Amino acid sequence: MKIDFVRGHMGGNLIVLLRGDQIPIGRELETAVLLMGPNYLHVHEAGILYPAGKPGELEVKIAEPTLPCFISACGGFTQVLGAALIETELGELFGIDRDVSPARVLLHTDCGPTALSIESHERKTMRIRTDMECFVRECYERGVERAACGDMQVMRAGKFLVINADTFKESYPAANFEVWDRQTREALLEIQHDFQEKTGEIEPNVAVYDWSPARGGHLRVVFPHYVADDFFEPSCGTGSVALGLALAASGELNRLSADQNGIITLNIESGGGKELGGPEITALELKMDSGNVNSAVFSHSRVEVTAVGQAIL
Repeated sequence: MKIDFVRGHMGGNLIVLLRGDQIPIGRELETAVLLMGPNYLHVHEAGILYPAGKPGELEVKIAEPTLPCFISACGGFTQVLGAALIETELGELFGIDRDVSPARVLLHTDCGPTALSIESHERKTMRIRTDMECFVRECYERGVERAACGDMQVMRAGKFLVINADTFKESYPAANFEVWDRQTREALLEIQHDFQEKTGEIEPNVAVYDWSPARGGHLRVVFPHYVADDFFEPSCGTGSVALGLALAASGELNRLSADQNGIITLNIESGGGKELGGPEITALELKMDSGNVNSAVFSHSRVEVTAVGQAIL
């Protein structure tokens, strides 16, 4: 079996894009998980693409390898897809005018409709804005609230466990979010296990943050989803949105002011590696209503297509 692919990343969040018409029916997840593995394309998520019957619209299935399973949404996937639709022949395959800026694309995901606005110049992507409103709704439906896990207070934002690194260190003073030594990993796994037992969440999704930025952002974050398998995402779109919802619920978002349009822009340092924070910026634009977030749009400062080719299975 030969499958065309496009590989790229969003701040170190590694993504592969696959054509659904080249994968046998019933073997979509199996094939995606194999291609995500270290012997093939070694990525964090895979997006399987199908035409939706209209130019500029795509049906997508998003797979991740830790369980493995299909997931409802992935922000990094949307950003890499936005770049690929302009910079590769994928755009022509799905009816995208690669010379128009911004290009408008609508994705039909398991979470719901997800709109992309892709700014480009001479078929080089400049910025991709992803509207994550459907994921915001999903998070609130699952629950956005404080939770006691292990010996500390954490936040739940939908399927995400959101941890303030300073709170973590109050319970585990030797915790190190740069080298992630054995003690730090074991402590996080204990908290994560407690969180999953209490919430019923199965997927491992974690965001660890603090308000000690190093490069001009408002805060910094890393996404150690499953440290037992060394599964870290340096950047994560859904995780950044979940973080924004958790900060709104905890009151920490009150540190920032809304602009004249009522939008709070949160600049998050992430990317590059496993350490807390990183060299890139995730810009998260949040609109509030009665203390809750009702819309979230994000973009990342570094999105790149790194390989186009054909995998042989």
